[in-house]
Amino acid sequence: MAISKEPWKPSSYGPSKTALLLLDYENAHVNMIPSSEEREKVVQSAKRLLTVARENNVAIVHCLMDTTYDPPPTSKGSEKWQSMIKPMLAANPDMVAEYSELASTNSKVADGDVRESTSHRNPAHLSALSAEGLLPLLREKLGITHLIISGITTSGPVLGTATHATDLDFVVTVVGEACWDPDEKVHHALLDTVLPILAWVLTVEEVIGYMTA
Repeated sequence: MAISKEPWKPSSYGPSKTALLLLDYENAHVNMIPSSEEREKVVQSAKRLLTVARENNVAIVHCLMDTTYDPPPTSKGSEKWQSMIKPMLAANPDMVAEYSELASTNSKVADGDVRESTSHRNPAHLSALSAEGLLPLLREKLGITHLIISGITTSGPVLGTATHATDLDFVVTVVGEACWDPDEKVHHALLDTVLPILAWVLTVEEVIGYMTA
């Protein structure tokens, strides 16, 4: 695929200017998907993106929650976190581990840049870009302009990160096949109506074309 000269389009940015953000593929989130067929589709779509990104030297960030931190007291979800979620995670710490098929290898390229890394953010924050050090890594160290986003849930970190990223002048692509939300109507409304106002909503095959340009 030829590189475009239209800066608002993903096609303007080759692999060296592109990063894949994998959002919240923790065990608890992946296992929320009730249909095994749907779960397999989401996981395999994300896995394909990850494989192609690794093969083409596209930067990869595994964006996870840091559950060692509590939400700030001003967060609406702080009460639920303290009374229900925190005790549940303490009893089942594997719930917040990254799903094994999508886990980071933390590989490095020859010049020492970390091309595959993991970031952690406060569990109250929807945007993965709120994680300490992630923006300087993407912008200053890796020179990224185009973000490819996929994750769970569509109404949570996918929407939060896509909105934040466009406000920060990144070109944003969301891969719908690799996203999931417990509310199917919300999922489709976001992918079909809301997110296309801000970002490019594309298929796995279309995105692979950009990563291999």
